[in-house]
Amino acid sequence: MLASVMLASVMAAGIIASSFGGSAAAETSDEATSAPAEAVSLAGRWSGKRHGYGRSEADCSCGCALTYDFVACKEGWCGIAVKNDKTCGAIGVRLAANNAVTSGGGTYKGQLVLAKDTAPYSVEAWYARDEGTAKLYFLGDTGPELRIMRRSFPFEAELARTGDATCTLEQATS
Repeated sequence: MLASVMLASVMAAGIIASSFGGSAAAETSDEATSAPAEAVSLAGRWSGKRHGYGRSEADCSCGCALTYDFVACKEGWCGIAVKNDKTCGAIGVRLAANNAVTSGGGTYKGQLVLAKDTAPYSVEAWYARDEGTAKLYFLGDTGPELRIMRRSFPFEAELARTGDATCTLEQATS
C-alpha cells in the first residue's frame, strides 16, 4: 500500500513538472512575438462593493458600495471618495506608484480610509482585466502593513472602472 502511494506521488510530481515546463516554454515563445505592454493607468472612476465575513446584502444598505475617482498624485494614485449625491469627498485611497503593465496586471500598496477619524487600512490592490473590464481587487488590514498570512482580512473590495474621473485633487474635501 505504501509503495503504491509513493509511486502515485512520484508520477503526479512528474506530470506536474512536465506540464509546468511545457507552459513555461509556451510563455517564453509568446512573449517573444507579442508587442511591448503599456503601463497601467488607474485614472478614472472605480465603483464596487466591499465584502466582509458574515455580511449579507441587507447589511449593505448604507456602507458596502464604494466609488472613487482615481487621479495621479505625488504618492502615485489618489482615490477621491465620490459621495452618494455624486459630489467629491476626501481622498480615501492612496496607492504607491507602480510600473505595472496591462499584460501582467499589477500590485499597488497603500492606505485606505473609509471614514474620517477611523483607523486606516493598509491595503494591497491588484489590477486585472476581466472580460475586457478593468478591475481593482483590494485586501486590507488595520495596522502598519498588510500581513497576507493572516487568518482573516477585515477589508476586501472589488472595484470596476466605470468611467472617467470628474473629481480633482483641488475638489477633494478634507
